[in-house]
Order: sequence, then structure tokens, then C-alpha cells
Amino acid sequence: MKNKILFSFLCTSLFFSCQPSLHYAPDGENNLNLNSLVTLEIGEDTIYLQDFILNPTEIDSITSSSSWLQWKLSNDKKLLYVKVVPEMENFVDLKIWLNGTPYSIPCRKTDKTDFVFTYRPQGKTYRKVQIAGQMNDWVPNFTPDLQLNDSGYYQVTLHLSPGTYLYQMVLDGEWNYDVNNPLKIDNGRGKFNSILKVEGQQSLLPELYTDAYSDSKITLLSVNKVNNIFVYWQNYRLPDMFVKKQENRIIFDIPSEAHSLERSFIRVWVSNDFGVSNDVFIPLHKGKVLTNAKEITRSDKASQIIYFLMVDRFKNGNKDNDHPLRRADVHPKVDFWGGDLAGIRQKIDDRYFTDLGVNTLWISPVNQNPTTPYGFYAPVPTKFSGYHGYWPISSSKVDFRFGTNNELKNLVVHAHSNNINILLDYVAHHVHEEHPLYKEHPEFFTSLYLPDGTLNTERWDDQRLTTWFDTFMPTLNTTDPKVIDLMTDSALFWLKEFQLDGFRHDACKHISNDFWRELTLKIKRQNHGKNLYQIGETYGSPQLIGSFLGTGMLDGQFDFNVFDEASVAFAGIGGNSLSRVNDVLQNSFKVYGHHNLMGYISGNHDRPRFMAYASGDLKYGEDTKLAGWKREIGISDSTAYDKMFLLHTFNLTIPGIPVIYYGDEIGMTGANDPDCRRMMRFDHWNKREQNLWKKVSTLTHLRLQHPVLIYGDFVSLQANNDSWVYARKYFDKVAIIFINNAPKSQHFEINLPSIMTNTIYQAVFQHAFTEVNGTINIDLPAYSAEILLN
Repeated sequence: MKNKILFSFLCTSLFFSCQPSLHYAPDGENNLNLNSLVTLEIGEDTIYLQDFILNPTEIDSITSSSSWLQWKLSNDKKLLYVKVVPEMENFVDLKIWLNGTPYSIPCRKTDKTDFVFTYRPQGKTYRKVQIAGQMNDWVPNFTPDLQLNDSGYYQVTLHLSPGTYLYQMVLDGEWNYDVNNPLKIDNGRGKFNSILKVEGQQSLLPELYTDAYSDSKITLLSVNKVNNIFVYWQNYRLPDMFVKKQENRIIFDIPSEAHSLERSFIRVWVSNDFGVSNDVFIPLHKGKVLTNAKEITRSDKASQIIYFLMVDRFKNGNKDNDHPLRRADVHPKVDFWGGDLAGIRQKIDDRYFTDLGVNTLWISPVNQNPTTPYGFYAPVPTKFSGYHGYWPISSSKVDFRFGTNNELKNLVVHAHSNNINILLDYVAHHVHEEHPLYKEHPEFFTSLYLPDGTLNTERWDDQRLTTWFDTFMPTLNTTDPKVIDLMTDSALFWLKEFQLDGFRHDACKHISNDFWRELTLKIKRQNHGKNLYQIGETYGSPQLIGSFLGTGMLDGQFDFNVFDEASVAFAGIGGNSLSRVNDVLQNSFKVYGHHNLMGYISGNHDRPRFMAYASGDLKYGEDTKLAGWKREIGISDSTAYDKMFLLHTFNLTIPGIPVIYYGDEIGMTGANDPDCRRMMRFDHWNKREQNLWKKVSTLTHLRLQHPVLIYGDFVSLQANNDSWVYARKYFDKVAIIFINNAPKSQHFEINLPSIMTNTIYQAVFQHAFTEVNGTINIDLPAYSAEILLN
């Protein structure tokens, strides 16, 4: 027996000795969070080193893989000023040295180029011609005015990346679509948005796909020319001796240090003269490629399936804490309805979330809110209670109508024992005017009035960091270091006191970047260097949304740009096509990464329910808030349930984090707020609702059981107006998703790329198909989907 043990030990030692070592500590505090990709603009850039290095004072030196990159370190070593020239390589490895250990920051050079935009006035003259769109976050003053050129056209030079941009022309203050551009889509507000296409050289960019693995090596496939290869394990770039290129394959060793960590990651980029490839993201379990779903835990951020519930509208578990206002000036629709923490716990107990297949709960704010109503909606008319939780008058106490602080503590413990994460909705932008902080320190808040005397409310873009959401909701000045320190400590209180797993952050773009950096830094320090999952809410262009993301800020935000296109396309309104959804999704991959942690939602509490549009009961372009007050929004066309299934299929099979808004799993309907916040129903489901729930549960469990749907590379195979075929590939595992978004059956014939052939597929939803010599033929009924897995 002793000889067998000795032999086993020698074999294991011999195996590890065959794998090359980096000779660096695998689990240092600066190696726990993956350093995010930094995009460097031409000219001068600033890199916030504390985003990547917990204690920058320990920095010894900086080195770079490029001789073109110049830099200067600030005196306190927190900032790195870099100068980028056009001649610099498209991808650069920047090393931050601490005590002889190099921590890498992957960097790519911007792909923005000068694009001359012209507008033909068609014989008219204008005093002022402007453009407003995703290129300037819909603020025309953020871009120079168009000037009349010698050809009689108005023109302006924009600095843009290849891709598509929604925009309107602003002609002497009048907004409308570009009459010269045939590409346009309905914007749902009675007008159209034009689509600007900036062409690039996408077909020449390198592409990467996972191919094969062993216990010690990983092989990738490359398409198009590759000049430079960058392979990272955690925050260490693998030396050249680890990496080999053989024709269209890249082979590299897994460093021996990986075996000492239960979870670590490999990331790979390659570049050529035309740009940078997609990123490859490979999780390792104790040094081996993760292929068994049982090895995935709730701590794996990419594996989350989030369920968003509004506490007051989910389940009434304890009628003793019911305290509706019951006032004549408050309509019942906007009063408290009795949902509470006890109700959430009861649904954990009866396995509702586990059976549905969600592993993370995002719960609306639970801070104490006022006991009297505020606000006013004239068409009804009514005031509002604080049932939603977004009017905090306390920074440490749970609202008595939801439960107690102890109940929240016990709820989190109970959720964890059931392998469920809890994310709390945290409000850092404002407080309610009854909050003691506003009464005692008004200097911590921005002014309700602008210097010209006008009211600074709902100025979402031009007064982004100072605007008040309403006259009774003072905005915190998050550029003030005292306010930043105070509010980040408040957030830490909730994390530590209740052992939460992270935050959903409200109104991110209205809060300074300094706040997000300080909060994330404090979370890391409180959590032994490890960050927790943080997802934010920002409406705006991908560039604005992306400016809040990174190792030192947020993990992800809700991708409203994809949701806007996908929800309209799947609902069958506004004329949007699935090829347009594909374009916008590909743009998101380029900005946020092909393996991002963005949230892909089925709906939320600030928008009309998808079902209301899909059934035709809510008209695209009408006043969706007023509609919910003036008439009962039902479901007059039951095909809406099939369309809802398609949106769920999309969200649950693409990269990113799927987010299910409560009730969307059964197809609840409703107009805009507050009608989209009806009470959740757990019984008396009709057959359509039961069937949708079962299909959604099938999709969620499919994702949880098949790592290819979490970590697989994304490949769009065919995108048309009303059909889409795309695939996910993770080494030898492939998932092919077919979507028929037409009101009639469609035949699909897909010639698979060679990397997806020579395998046997099975249909999840049992539609018949054939696969002969790499060609798949399948017929799908109207508004249906199929997933083939090998």
C-alpha cells in the first residue's frame, strides 16, 4: 500500500514538473481580480493604477511590449500618464512591477478614425445644423456644428470606431431623422432614428476559437493573419517559451501555479496590422480546463442567472407588517401592496427559484422610505408612496413594511444555504428630503437651481452629475471627497452587515467615476483583495456605458442598447430586424468584450412589459405610462407568449448575464410604471403561462448544465430580418441556436463551418432535423426556436 501511495505521489510530482512555472505567487492580492482590457486613445491617456494594484506605493517600475508607448508615473504612483502615437502596435502588454513581480494590464489601441459626415440640405438653408446620437450621447452640443462646404453640403468630422450609430439631425433646433439616409428605424416616440454605418476592416481582423485541451496544454484555432499573441493566466502574461504557433493553431502551456487555485482563468488576444481579435476566456478548475458544470459555483460571476424582483410586489409573507397608506390622494396602484422579505424567503423554501433555474436574486432597495406620499401625476391625479424603495430616508435601517434588519440577515444566510446569491439595489445618487443627511448637511448636495435660475430637474445629459430626479429628491454631490467617503462607507455597511454578494447600482451615469473607484477599492480591501459583483444602470451609448466598467469600477451594466433592439424585433413592432440586433450585439462585444458580464434583460420596472407590445395591447409610440392608467392592458394575442420565449432564448444563449424580470417567466403584461409592477402571481396560471415557465426553466437549466453556453465563443452563422442562427463553441462542445421570428414556418439550411462538423447533435426542443456532410436542414414553426447540442 505504501508503495502505491509513493508511486502516485511520484507520478503527480512528475506531471507538475513537466509543466513550466512562472515562478510568481499565484494568489497575491493583485492577482485575484482579472485586470480588464484598457482601450488607449491616440494622444494622452490616464491609467488609474489603483484600479489594478491595491497599493500603488509598492510599484517598482513600468515596462511595455511596445517601444512606441511613452509614460510617466505620478508622484503618488496612483496615476500613469501615457502617450499613444498612431504608429503604436494595435495591442500592447503593460507590466506593473512590484517587488520583482510583473502584473500585466492588457491594452489595445483605439480603432477610431476620422469620419467625414455630410448632410445635403436639399435646397434649404439653416442657421444651425447639428447631429445628435450615440456618437455624442444625444447631446448635440458635445459635437461641433456642421459647417457649409464648397459643395453646398453641411459637414463635420467625427472620430468614430467602425460600427453603427443611431442619430437624428437637429436643424435650427428641430429634431428629426436624416432625410438623405434610407437606413432608419422607428424610435417609439413618434419619429425615426437614422442609422449611420461606419465601415471598417472586420473581415481582415484575426479571430480565435477554442479547439482542444489536455491536462497541461490548450490549443486555439486562428483565422486570418496573426502578428502577435498575448496569453494571460490571471494577471501574468505567459512568456514566449509557453506559447507556440503552428500554422492556424496556437498552443500554450498551462502554468504549474494554476493547480494551486481552485478557480483561475486564461485569457487570449491576438493582433495583426488591421486590429485586435475577439478575446478567448477559459476557466480553469485546479489547473485544468473547466468542462464539468458541477465544478461551477455561485462565486463564478459568469454563471449567474439573475432574477429581479420588487420586494413590495413579489409576495406577502407576513401580513403583520402590512401598512398601506390608504389615502384618498394616493391611487391604490401606487400604494404599498404587502410584499416583504418573508415572502421572498418562503419562495426560496418552496424551491421556486431553484426550480426556475436562477441562482442570483436582485432585490429592489429595502432602505426605510417615507411614511407619507410625494410626487404628483396630473392625468389621474395621484401622489405616490415609496413602495419601490428608491426614496431612502435612512442609510442603515430596513423599511418596517418589508421586515427588519435581522430578517434581511437571515434571508441572505438562507439564500446562501440554497446556493443563491443576493444582490441589493443600492441608491448612491440621491436621498429623500426627509433623510437626516439632507437636513444636517445641505452642503453635501447639488443645487436644485442652475446659475441661470432654471430648475435643475431631469436634465439627464447636459447636467448629468448635478440634476435632481424630482424636487423632493436631493442629488448628492459625488465629486465631493467627503460625500464619496460617506456614501461608499454606507454601501460597505450593507455589504458587511448583511453579507451580500454584490450590488445593482441605480443611476450610475449620474454619479462620478471617482465614487465608483473608491467604492470598488474599499470592497477589495474589506474582502481580502477580492471584488464582488457589481452591475449598474446607465442609459446611453456603449461608449458612455463602458466608461464605468473595469477592474477598478463596475463588472457590468445592463445592455439597454441590445435590449431596445431585441425587444422591439422579437415583439414584432417598429420594423426592427434580427440582423439589426446582431449588428448591435456585435458592437457590444467589441466595446465590452466577447465574454462580458453585462446584464441582458427580459424587462425591468421602468419600462412597459414586453408582453404588452408583443400582444398588440400597447401601441408602439403611444404614451405608455398614461395607457396603464386609462385602460386595462391584457393579452389579446396569445402568440405573445411564443415571442416572449424567443426573447428568453436569446438572453439565455448569448454571452453575458441573463436577467429575468419577475413575472416574465410566465408572461405577465402591463404598460409602463406603475402598471409594469403588478403583484407577482404564483397560482391559477393558464396553460400558456405554465408552458412558458417550463420552457424558461428548460433554458436556464440548459445554461447551468452546459459550460458552452456560459464560456463558449460566439459565432453568428446567418442573420436575416426574421430569422437568426448563431452558435457557441467551447473546445469540442457546440451549441447551435435557431430562431424563427416569423408568423409562419420557415426552413433553415445552414452550412456549418468546419470547426462545428464531425459531431452528433441532439435537439433540445425535439424539432426534427438532418445533418449531412456539415449541412443542417430544419423546419421551425412560427415564433419558435431550437437548440442543437453535441
